[in-house]
Amino acid sequence: MEEKVAKFMNKKLSFDCIVIGGGLSGLTATLALSKIGLSVAIIDKTSLKMVKKNEGDQRTTAVSASGKKIFEALDVWDSLKEDAEPILNIVVSEKGKRGHLNFDHQTVGTEPMGHILDNIQLKNSLISSIRSQKNIQLFPFKSLNNFFPDTGAVTVDLNDGTSYEAALLVAADGRNSAGRRIAKIKDTNINYNQSSIVFTVSHEKPHKGTAYEQFTTGGPIAFLPMRGNQSSVVWSEDTEVVKSLMQLDDKDFAAAASYRLNDCLGEMAIIGQRKIFPLKLNYADTIIADRFAMVGDAAHGLHPIAGQGFNLGLRDIANLTEEISKARRLGLDIGSFETLRSYQATRRLDNFSLVAATDGLNRIFSNSNKIVRSIRSNGLDVINTIDPLKNLFMELAMGEVGSLPVLLKGKLP
Repeated sequence: MEEKVAKFMNKKLSFDCIVIGGGLSGLTATLALSKIGLSVAIIDKTSLKMVKKNEGDQRTTAVSASGKKIFEALDVWDSLKEDAEPILNIVVSEKGKRGHLNFDHQTVGTEPMGHILDNIQLKNSLISSIRSQKNIQLFPFKSLNNFFPDTGAVTVDLNDGTSYEAALLVAADGRNSAGRRIAKIKDTNINYNQSSIVFTVSHEKPHKGTAYEQFTTGGPIAFLPMRGNQSSVVWSEDTEVVKSLMQLDDKDFAAAASYRLNDCLGEMAIIGQRKIFPLKLNYADTIIADRFAMVGDAAHGLHPIAGQGFNLGLRDIANLTEEISKARRLGLDIGSFETLRSYQATRRLDNFSLVAATDGLNRIFSNSNKIVRSIRSNGLDVINTIDPLKNLFMELAMGEVGSLPVLLKGKLP
């Protein structure tokens, strides 16, 4: 099926929603909004075409149990499930300390706590689904230049001189959001002076569906299970240490990664390339403006210490879709202040809580103070012995705590 690319240079097209950003959050938001009957335009600097897997991008995404239900509701999961690796257990520990925390999915149910998905496969599945929707138009190789909210609509001007109208503009354009900047929304930025090295390893021993997170004084290293005897690794350290680690050849680098995990998966070998990503926190003061809403990293970019960044964005999308669906049923303006205020109210506590939690965890576990190290190691052991508390942490990680929008339950609103 040919890609539906709008070619109207002079005529101003109108949509219910325009989504800025063709990453995972933008694609998911576009598909979710279209599934409730809205006409949607998605705009991105890239081609918005499916891409081939290559050694240059080894990234994966941890999708929680509730995140899986979103993709089921959007009819995407069937194309993902064959290669999605379930997370059956999570083991959290600290290098050089006896304290540990072991989460077993069977203590809270039969379903996995989440799945590890290949980023490119997830993106291609979303794009394929989007291209099959008649109420979505794609605008590739374009970027946001400005937007002008008014009574009843927002006019969106793009860098090529074209303009479009919509009831609502949704920014899913990442940490350096142009939409947030144009809306003049202030945000908090914290540079952790850390970077993550993202890579894939094969290992001698099977992971048995276990995700490992080991804390070191420089930062956490996480091994996320993939199909076969492979894991996706996110290794966070002080940026200067990362520069030194990147000088190692693949064999020595793999040995250093295995050592961080106490060699529990046996001998390792690097697959593909290693990529560096600087670590920062950004948190917007507000996630709405006049006929404007943000989702995903545009609203909040987290430290990867808990692997919850994308899942937080999925909860944004689920809540925004539900509030818009409610407004439509009542015959209300989907881009009105009342609709958007309801969206922000549903997200405020969840977003702030996770931002604060990931920031606090990183500061606690990247601290070399002996007293702090003793307290946190004992703390892991204490939590591990209190089943109700441990189960609560598991349900939080699965995204199944509190009053959930119906998308998180696997249904369209």
